[in-house]
Amino acid sequence: MYSILRVLGASLLIACASSQTAPGTSPATNNQLSVQYGSTEVTPGIRLERMETSTIPTFNYRASSSEQTYTLLLIDLSIPSSRTDPSKLAPEQLPLAPGISANRTTRLHFWQAGLTFSSNGTLVNTTEPVAFYNGPMPPAGDIPHDYVFYLFQQEAGFAPPAEDSPFNVNNVNKESSNRSSFNVQRFAEGEGVGDLVAANFIVVQNPGSGGGMSNGTAGPTATGGAAPPSPSPFTGSAGKLGVQKALGSILLGSVVALLG
Repeated sequence: MYSILRVLGASLLIACASSQTAPGTSPATNNQLSVQYGSTEVTPGIRLERMETSTIPTFNYRASSSEQTYTLLLIDLSIPSSRTDPSKLAPEQLPLAPGISANRTTRLHFWQAGLTFSSNGTLVNTTEPVAFYNGPMPPAGDIPHDYVFYLFQQEAGFAPPAEDSPFNVNNVNKESSNRSSFNVQRFAEGEGVGDLVAANFIVVQNPGSGGGMSNGTAGPTATGGAAPPSPSPFTGSAGKLGVQKALGSILLGSVVALLG
């Protein structure tokens, strides 16, 4: 029994360590999307300064099919729910999208659909973004924020947000609230959205913030400047939805207790 528990505990730890999204969040994948801000290669959970992330990074992903189309999101999972006014939100933004933990919601920072392969095998954007890149902007005095890059397969039937949607290309930049409460789980289950094939995430804190624990895995602070805007060279395949936070915590906690 002891040996079985040791194997189970090790397997859970490996699964947590290999996830390319913020721990305990869904959807999730173990396949890493290569993201690079200037000379800084992003490893999952790396701590970056806001200035390092002010311009769009470059992306690399190697897919199995040259015919596949992709859509890419960047989502802040750590927005305090108390800073989001429901009266300013559209029906599709309610109830507030689940964030990294209780009392946290989300914000859309980037959405590029229609990514396809060029003749040299790299992924490039053939259309304007649905939502142009906004660099991380965690509020002063708050905990470090987890920003997750999600790369989904884009299938037949995929359609951009409707004209009356706050996330529509003509609306998303009109009001700050139009980027609020983007439900990634609902998006992942939507028509025309395929598997989550790769992901990565960074952790950013406002320099004016005090202490505080991140809800994600905070790696070492990186050095290096931000990259200029660039077409996406893209390196990955996984299912849509990952292990929920509560289940993973309960299982891991039980194993640790038994092993102790």
